[in-house]
Amino acid sequence: MNMKKVFISISTLLFAACAPKFPTLTPDEFEKVIAGPDVQLVDVRTPEEYDQGYIAGAMNIDWRSERFADDAVRMLDPSKPVAIYCKAGRRSHAAAGKLYKMGYRHIVELEGGFDAWQAAGKTSQADMYACDEFLTPNGKTVRIRPYE
Repeated sequence: MNMKKVFISISTLLFAACAPKFPTLTPDEFEKVIAGPDVQLVDVRTPEEYDQGYIAGAMNIDWRSERFADDAVRMLDPSKPVAIYCKAGRRSHAAAGKLYKMGYRHIVELEGGFDAWQAAGKTSQADMYACDEFLTPNGKTVRIRPYE
């Protein structure tokens, strides 16, 4: 094995060992956790995905938005647990890592995301509020959704 491969292998192992680990819960386990007091339930999918269905009580903080960190600071309390999910698990894992770097320490993820939640027959709801969309002068679309 050449030195470059050895270095890459060792670097990969060290990075994996240092990366924060978050409990990944089955839909049944996740359902129990989100029923607990003070748990902040976060859906990190896009607003369009959220509007098609979400876990009751979830707030939508879009991982793909450039405002993800600002929205998280505005909407979440770092001293309380965060239960996070996306469509299949990839975005929620990335978002959980970002939240961890921002000081959130009590984070759990839904294994398999919203797809697994629905496949397990868990209840969800569609957004019952209409969203208004406006085009700003600089050409960006702004979506305004009333808070629940």
